[in-house]
Amino acid sequence: MSANQAVPAEVVPGSDEVGSAWGPALGVAAIAALAVWLAVVGLRTLLLQHEVGAVIARMAVETVGPVILGFVAIVILCEQIWPAVRTPLFHRAHLVDAMYVAMAAILVVPVLPLVEMGLNVELRAHAPFLILGRLPAVPEVVITVAVLIGIDFMNWGAHVANHRFVSLWRLHALHHSQEDLSVLTTFRTHPLLHATYLFSLLPAAVLSASGTVPEIALIIYACLVALAHANLRWTFGPLGYVFVSPAYHRQHHRSHSGGRGNVNFGFALVIWDQLTRRAYFPDRDALSIGTGLAGRPVPVEQDDSRGVVRTVLGQLGQPFHLSSATDSAPEE
Repeated sequence: MSANQAVPAEVVPGSDEVGSAWGPALGVAAIAALAVWLAVVGLRTLLLQHEVGAVIARMAVETVGPVILGFVAIVILCEQIWPAVRTPLFHRAHLVDAMYVAMAAILVVPVLPLVEMGLNVELRAHAPFLILGRLPAVPEVVITVAVLIGIDFMNWGAHVANHRFVSLWRLHALHHSQEDLSVLTTFRTHPLLHATYLFSLLPAAVLSASGTVPEIALIIYACLVALAHANLRWTFGPLGYVFVSPAYHRQHHRSHSGGRGNVNFGFALVIWDQLTRRAYFPDRDALSIGTGLAGRPVPVEQDDSRGVVRTVLGQLGQPFHLSSATDSAPEE
């Protein structure tokens, strides 16, 4: 889809969502309960294997390790040199997003691997038919590429679902509330949102008998996802039709979308959007558009009436409200 084509119709909440105000709140509570249950299963398993520390350390390297944080620091410098929208380095938006980086290190890194292990245990116990045996004569590099492509597809599908269903959107709306998009916004996610992307583990689980994905490959993938959120005008040129660029992903966060976002759901690869006619490649005049949610249904730091800590607490608590302004988004 080129920039001069019409943007697809807005993705709206599912009609199958529970109609009462209780529905979305109960959905969020169910996600929280699922995450806790899987974490307990995972913790019990890792304690028996004496691998809790090793698994958490591996998660730290893949999410907030020195390579990724160093990459983020370089991108922040690039944002000051080639910004899509000029923003001061020490902006309140950057401070709040940095708090989510710290939250990822303190809360997500220790808990998420427990949840992931819990899911693996349940898959092997209740759906062992999904786990393939050793594939003969298949090079490990092919397995690695297949798993990474599978992970990206599953992430894309979960991302679409996060916009489609109200309960999931309540958790995802926080990520879209940033009005000063930057590479740090990658980490601006509700801790429970990670549970909605758990099925991205399936490709690795299915092909686990044929090899594992090297840690460096997962780190490179994480860096590509982070770069897509950068406040940069980069389109990647011809490669922008293969990989998600900052200019491409910014369209997904555009403020005039009514907040719901109806294009460019890709994480690292553009192909899933292209196959579903959800790819929108902006022209040069559309590279500096504003981002955020229309009407500010989620508390934001750009609202001077709130302190930073109070804003973050309000953002984290918003999905659990019986009634939330995020449940309905105005159409374009």
